[in-house]
Amino acid sequence: MSSLRREALRWYKILQRTKNEVFSGDFRTISAARQRIREEFIKNKDITEEQQIKEKIQIAKDVDVELRRSVVQAVRKQPTVFEARITPDTRKMDNVMFDPDAELPPPRSKKCSDKK
Repeated sequence: MSSLRREALRWYKILQRTKNEVFSGDFRTISAARQRIREEFIKNKDITEEQQIKEKIQIAKDVDVELRRSVVQAVRKQPTVFEARITPDTRKMDNVMFDPDAELPPPRSKKCSDKK
């Protein structure tokens, strides 16, 4: 088995584990993610060009990072109360207060090129 094939299979397994961690407790989403990951890897299993395989592996790495850093689960505790599950990997950004006096640029005019 070539090293790229091994690497692709490794990232398949990593994405499956990541999906279980990120969507923990949400069985419907876990099932949908499992199916989507499987479909994408099966769709690309016949790629033989080394550069294309490396690109697909990089996509898998990027997806892993985005899932870990961007997905936040929220669980309804009461009708108007939700609890967010924040992990150490979750990307946290500074909360900037809204400035009502801020000057916003004017909206751009929309130009439709297909008008006759």
